[in-house]
Amino acid sequence: MSQARPSISAFVSLGIVAIAALGLGGCASPSGATPEESVNAAPSAEPTPVATPTPAAVDPAEVTTWLITTEGMGPIQRGASSTETISGLTAFETEEYCPGRLALSADGAAALLVVTPEGADEISAVWASGRADADGVVPASPHTEAGIELGSTLDELTAAYPELEPTNQTGASSQGYAVGDEADGHLNFLVESDVVVMIGVQEQAGVPKEFCG
Repeated sequence: MSQARPSISAFVSLGIVAIAALGLGGCASPSGATPEESVNAAPSAEPTPVATPTPAAVDPAEVTTWLITTEGMGPIQRGASSTETISGLTAFETEEYCPGRLALSADGAAALLVVTPEGADEISAVWASGRADADGVVPASPHTEAGIELGSTLDELTAAYPELEPTNQTGASSQGYAVGDEADGHLNFLVESDVVVMIGVQEQAGVPKEFCG
């Protein structure tokens, strides 16, 4: 609640009191010090240090702590060993979706897909997907630095990434969008009925219509 501003008469009264005090006291300062000495003797105020926020620690079992960048999602990073990465994600059930495509699932969390070139162990892409259930509850999701996650609206997506570009359409009401470049990779988003239902990190822009075949 804002404090009431002093009235004009209050400022005038304060001014009269101040003038009277100066007239009675003259130029003398406490303890016989001159005005200049009094000013110099006043201790200088030190600025209050501002605490730097500590980034939230990444919990391999909790996808809401995972940050999505063009390099990966939380502990799943492009270029890392798929075998070593998956071994550390013990909270998830894993299933080979098809060669080079490993699905990860956990109750209440977004479905994850780790992509490696066939016959290789190096992660080339990772995707998170999920839609709201009948009660409107969206699966727990990783998020981008701009706060975009599964369930974000198209308006929120375009506001977070003004440079966002449409890519391919995967269905009658499904449109892909991407931001990034070939040097660093792309963040890819699939939007259905104005809601983000899939987020992917890979070298190229675009949402695969099929992840196998």
